[in-house]
Amino acid sequence: MRIAPSLAVLICVSACLLLCAPTLTAQTPEDTGPDTVAIDGLSYWFGPVEFPHADHVDLAESCADCHHHGDGPDDIIACADCHGEEFDPAEPETPALKMAYHQRCIGCHRVEDAGPVACVDCHERKALPAGPELGEGRVPE
Repeated sequence: MRIAPSLAVLICVSACLLLCAPTLTAQTPEDTGPDTVAIDGLSYWFGPVEFPHADHVDLAESCADCHHHGDGPDDIIACADCHGEEFDPAEPETPALKMAYHQRCIGCHRVEDAGPVACVDCHERKALPAGPELGEGRVPE
């Protein structure tokens, strides 16, 4: 049986979450992080995402649901510390930064059947160079 690459990545990410979750401390009201986070490291065709962190804190059981590395709210590792802008074939189980963001966010939105999955739901579209249209701006399933 052959496993699709996207399913293999999802399985790896899930395994990492399960392995790292016991090391994370319980969340308390005073250590829930910033209200909003600007995710702007990769904004070529679309503007940055103003991520409503405070809204998501209430939805997660622990920080480990999203932050799969670190020892708690005071030790969160930035995604870009492990996920480079370009895919590294030497680290095939580590997706590039853009893919890591989209897998984490859109993957959860699809599992929970809630939240945006189209590019323009989170990103403001920038002026595009001449070329093919992006259609509805949806990430393929």
